[in-house]
Amino acid sequence: MRFFTVFATLVALVSASPVDLEERQTKPDKDTVYIEKVSWAGTGCPPGSATYDIVESGTLISLAFSKYVAGTGAGMSATDARKNCDVRITLHYPQGWTWTVATTDLRGYARIPKGCSARLGSQYWFSGQQKEASAMVPFSGPVDANYRLTTTIPNESLVWSTCGVTGPLFNVNSQAIVTCSGQDSILGVDSQDTKFQMLLHLSWKKC
Repeated sequence: MRFFTVFATLVALVSASPVDLEERQTKPDKDTVYIEKVSWAGTGCPPGSATYDIVESGTLISLAFSKYVAGTGAGMSATDARKNCDVRITLHYPQGWTWTVATTDLRGYARIPKGCSARLGSQYWFSGQQKEASAMVPFSGPVDANYRLTTTIPNESLVWSTCGVTGPLFNVNSQAIVTCSGQDSILGVDSQDTKFQMLLHLSWKKC
């Protein structure tokens, strides 16, 4: 199967202060960073269908979904055209630091026939804060390939955790939406291992 790559920029609903590259590359001791809790809910991630891991010295959270499939056509109902998964992450990290998600990688499979379209994206926010960022990447048929998407939040749009408050709940509400009438189409299933994968790259700075 061939791969294609789409780059998208997250559009912030409320902007944050810019962070220079040196600050973003700094991170706390890996032994002090760990996930306290991850939960999820949504039509794309029913109980027992998702797993997670944190890797690369606490800078990358990997999530895999085995039933995150939006589609139309044979065997699909009207509600199958839109799937979502709200992933909630509580991260332990030392005092004096704040964190955010700067880039997100999405991998899966899309089969969108000519005349049909689809969208894939997420909203990002910390519970208790009004700031959020969001993005939606379009697919225009015909498409029949594995995909790898990278969304990048610009510095001025980053949504940071509140300094001095440890363990804030970070929300990633993703959606896969297919618009196609009378034809078979799918978005979200990896053709190799039947998993939709999301990688959240953590960025750090000192308060």
